[in-house]
Order: sequence, then C-alpha cells, then structure tokens
Amino acid sequence: MALLTISNGAAIRDPFFAGFLVLVLALTASICLGVYRRYLHPLSHIPGPPSAALSGLWRNNRYWRGTWHDDIVDVHRKYGPVVRIAPNEVSVVGQTAMKQLYGHGCNTVKTSWYSVWDPPIGAPAFFSVRDRKLHSFLRKRVSAAYTMSSVLRYEVFIQGCLDLLINRLRTYATTGQTVDMSAMTNAFAFDVVGELAYGTQLGHLETGTDVLDLRKNIFNLFFLSSCMGHYLGQMKLFTNPVTQAMFKFCGIRNRVAEFQDWSKDKVEPRFAAARQEKSVTEGRSDMLAHFLKMRDQDGNPARFEEVLSEALNLVGAGADTTSIAIRACLEAIASRPDVCKRLQAEIDDYYTASQLTEPITYLQCQNLPYLLAVTKEAMRLWPSIVFQLLRHAPDSGMTIGDISIPAGTPVGMSLIAHNRDRGTWGEDADEFRPERWLESDERARYLESINMTFGGSGPRMCVGRNIALVEVQKSIAQIFRTFDVELVNKDKPWTITSYWFAYQHDLMMRLSLREKASQ
Repeated sequence: MALLTISNGAAIRDPFFAGFLVLVLALTASICLGVYRRYLHPLSHIPGPPSAALSGLWRNNRYWRGTWHDDIVDVHRKYGPVVRIAPNEVSVVGQTAMKQLYGHGCNTVKTSWYSVWDPPIGAPAFFSVRDRKLHSFLRKRVSAAYTMSSVLRYEVFIQGCLDLLINRLRTYATTGQTVDMSAMTNAFAFDVVGELAYGTQLGHLETGTDVLDLRKNIFNLFFLSSCMGHYLGQMKLFTNPVTQAMFKFCGIRNRVAEFQDWSKDKVEPRFAAARQEKSVTEGRSDMLAHFLKMRDQDGNPARFEEVLSEALNLVGAGADTTSIAIRACLEAIASRPDVCKRLQAEIDDYYTASQLTEPITYLQCQNLPYLLAVTKEAMRLWPSIVFQLLRHAPDSGMTIGDISIPAGTPVGMSLIAHNRDRGTWGEDADEFRPERWLESDERARYLESINMTFGGSGPRMCVGRNIALVEVQKSIAQIFRTFDVELVNKDKPWTITSYWFAYQHDLMMRLSLREKASQ
C-alpha cells in the first residue's frame, strides 16, 4: 500500500513524508561522501585524525579555539611527517617537504586561501597575489626597501623607539612595579613600523595606550581572516554592503577603515610632494621613501593606492611578528638563569672592550655569538607564524618518504611543527639549546638551511626578515645590558593564542636596574 501511494504521488505531496524523504536522502549522501573521503579519496592513504578525512571541522575547530601551535605539533608527533588534516589538505614537515614547497626553483602556487588577504583598497599585495609573475614583480619593486643595507639606514628610527622603550622600562624598574612585556614589546614594534611606514611613531609607547585600538583590531582582523579563509566566500560575509550597512545601523565602528583613513592622511602629503618632486621631510630615508619611488608594470609611477597598500602591509605584518620574536627571547632568557648570566657577561665584556658609551648597534651585535645563538634558538622554538603556508603540490606531485601526494593537492607546512620536528632537528627539538648554533660554522650553516622561522628561502622567505633581526637583536642586547629580568609567573609565564600568528599574552616581568648599565 505504501508503494502504491508513492507511485501515485499522494505520499510525495504529504509534507511530513517529503521531509522524511529529504532527510533520508541527505543522510545517505553524507554516508556515501564519508565512505568515499575515508576509503576511496586520492588522499585516503595519508595518515591523520579519522574525523579530518570526513570534513574540515577538525582543522577549523582548532583554528577557532586558538590552539593550533600545540595541535599541529601533536598531530605530526602522532602520525608522522605527512598528515591529512582536512579532506583535501595535507600538512607536511621535514627538509624534503620544505625544499619541494618553498625552496629555490620550486614552482608551487599559492592556494585560494590567500585571497582572504587581498587588500580592500584596490591595489594588489605580493603576499596574497597568486600569479607567480605578478608576485615576482610586486616583490621585486619593494625589495630595495627591505635589504639589510636599507634597514641599517633606518636603524636610527628603530633606536629612537628603543630608547623610549628602555626609558619606560626604567620607570617600572625604579618603582618595582611588574610590567606586561607582551603589551610593552607590542607597543614598541608598532611604533617602529609607524616610523618606517609613515615617518612618525604611532604613539603607543608615549601614551601607554593602544592608539586607535590598532593592536586589538589587527589581532581580531587577522584571527577572523585567517580562519575565514577556509570558508566559501571568505570575508565577504562581513565586507559585503548589506553587512556593512547593518554594522553602521547598529553603531558598530569599522576600526580597520578608520585606520586606513588615518593612514591616508599620513601618506598623502608625502605622496603629493613626491609627485611634485619635492620632499616633505627633507633627507628622511625611511621605507615610505622607497614605496614612493615604485613603478607599475608599464613603468609609470605607482598609484596612491599601491603606495598606501605597502604602508598598510608593513604595519599589519611587521609589528606583531617582531614583538612575538622579542617575547620568545625574553621568556627563554629570563626563565634560565645560566643563559641570562652568560648572555649578560658577553654583552658587558663587549661594552667594556669596545668602550661603548652609546647603545649597541646591529652590526656590533654580530660580534656577540651567544646573543645570536640565543635569539635564533628562541625564534626557532616560537616562530611568529604558525598557521599552514598553503601551496598546491607541483604538477609532478610530491613524495615524502614512502608517501605520495597527488599533483594539485593543497599542501602546507606549519613553521612551528617543522621547527620542532625531531626527524629534522633531533630528539632535543623541543629543548632550548642555543649551543646547537655554536658547534661549528658548518653545523650552523646546515641549521640555517633547515630553519623555517622566516619561511622558505629566496622569494618565499619573509620579506621583513631583516627588520625583525635588527629589532630583536638590538632590543635583547640593550634590555639585558640595562636590566635584570625576572618572570612573575615561572610556572606559566604566558598564554598563547594562535591566530595566524602565535601571540603570547600576559608575559608579566619584574625588572631591576643593573649597576653595569650605569658604568
């Protein structure tokens, strides 16, 4: 009888039966899809969490809860150097994978995830652009601004911010107050990029506040964007005109747009003067001066939006990354009295031998091998970026050990998972051991070749690497020359939230002035 009613269409017109039928069909389709992904999919031979093969929820849930820095290390420890972390995504670690994905001469292409970082101001950015030719052009035209020779010309601006940081820390040391070095180092790094991108400090150190809520808003924007990159439509859910109108109606301020407007006000006078072949700030050699000299692919002067895009990119990507590295060094040194004692002795001896009366420069820091080893090791253990750097597997596919990855598969590497991979770094990969960088020059060169702190090599390496090195080495040398540093909470020195970056919060410290600093 049931069959008869179905055949004459009566049951189909019954809304309850129709709903039940849809539910059964959906459940059947889901089961079939699950069976396919788990057992028949081209990636079904790759090990990983069983639920990760079924949907992107395993990965996305860990992204949203901000624990990826732990999760990705743990999953590679459990499943090996090649892990399936989503139905169509693979995570890899190790030297072979590093070279195939990010090494010299590789032809891997960024995945569509990077589109979430396309600037909203109508100018391409080399970080998000996926066309290799355009990426090469965009990176090449700004590369002069990021060379070490250029960065050393900016050192006077970096030192100005560092002087302000040291002076503020002196106040805490004198009063005995604890200081949140998470906030303080972040303020320092944002003031530095303000000097370089706009020709003025942003005022975070001077006012002791988060100016324009910039730091908080960049944190929230990067968290949201990096997670939404894995969803259909990406950030369009928030950036479309309807949503923006709703935000405006509800009185929700667009802080990012406000900062873009503030940035325009800073860049426009320099841009206008440059186009009139004048100089607003006579003789000032900063990164904005380089950006103003850029040309488009036809050889014409870059548009205002292109110049502004590079300034915004520097602020968005250049501050948090550096402050994270500084905090990694601070915690590593302060939690190990033997390391701190040896480092301070090296710094003091150099000051005495060189009769230094001025703050140590970056080039002078290169004469302090233990300082270099300590900073490299801390940044190895805590690289700033921890989310996957996704590429499509090359046309020839990839082979890691005995596991093959089909061509075109989205494949990524987390820098922290690679830098803590025991198969690459040895059984002591999790240990802070700066001596590993001092064993021999040959060994140090090898470690540099497998180090992913700044991502890949050649055109894949972080363009801001030199700025970060100057800030990190100078700040660590000058802080530990001036202060004795103690962790307030030795058992839990910080909390970390991963949001593309692995941001350390609440690094509370107690400082005291050293006698050496006054000599």
